[in-house]
Amino acid sequence: MEMKLNAELIKSLRGKKAWSQDQLADIAGVSLRTIQRIEKTGIASLESKKAIASAFEMNSTDLDANDNEPDFRDEDEKVYFRVEEGSKLAELVGGAYAYRFNHDNPESEEEADLLASSAQSLQDWGEIWSDLDAGQKIKVTFELSQLIKELETLGFWVFALRTFEEYPGIKGGKWPVASIFLMRSDNPKIIKLNIGEKD
Repeated sequence: MEMKLNAELIKSLRGKKAWSQDQLADIAGVSLRTIQRIEKTGIASLESKKAIASAFEMNSTDLDANDNEPDFRDEDEKVYFRVEEGSKLAELVGGAYAYRFNHDNPESEEEADLLASSAQSLQDWGEIWSDLDAGQKIKVTFELSQLIKELETLGFWVFALRTFEEYPGIKGGKWPVASIFLMRSDNPKIIKLNIGEKD
């Protein structure tokens, strides 16, 4: 289980003790790479959080992030994963009952136009997905792949998540919701996981 910590607080506490990152790693019993990652992203495992709190002789909850900055996790700490293929994007948006869109701020009219048209296309295709026949769906997945590539040429990556949620005013279970985040590839909030590596 991963959680968001107050990276600035950890750096400040380390500075007050005049510890290097390497010293904190030794005292906490974690790897130097773990400390570097936590101070950069604020993301840590429960075990690392407890180890660092113990090193500073404080409660682990005191290290929790207290900022309200938006990132690509929603209020339930669900993680948005990068989508690189049209077929996967179609799975996420196709037939959704509701849509959430978020994006990094555009820096030009070209970026604004592309983000706007991308969001609208994703919602449009999602809403009519169940009405398409098999051949049309193949063509749409190709179009979505091209859309992903076009976004990438301007430095944007697509992150998405599909959840099932209760919808306000409607009884009878949970409904599919597609959440899309169009994020700059250099956004520091992107967490790059190296699957298979150990701390």
